[in-house]
Amino acid sequence: MAEDIVDFMMQQFRDAIPELNKEQIQEKLEIIETTTRKHWGGEDAYIAKKKINKAQVKKAVTEYLGGKPFSEIRKETGVGRATIFRHMKKGD
Repeated sequence: MAEDIVDFMMQQFRDAIPELNKEQIQEKLEIIETTTRKHWGGEDAYIAKKKINKAQVKKAVTEYLGGKPFSEIRKETGVGRATIFRHMKKGD
């Protein structure tokens, strides 16, 4: 099974950030970036977007127009704020 780039990076963050000041955080982030690039060796990492169907988008838009908060809509439908606005703008 292939290693997940996000799991790898999150472990790097957990390992690097105990109690740090801003300069130390920047230093650690640079180390994490270097380590991650070295580990992945120039491989392209692709993280697939979640597929959302039209019924989910329509439900999300309807719920938004009904006054439901984005956080609840996202949890229930998987549709985010930008997608809702994009589809409203297109008239879907």
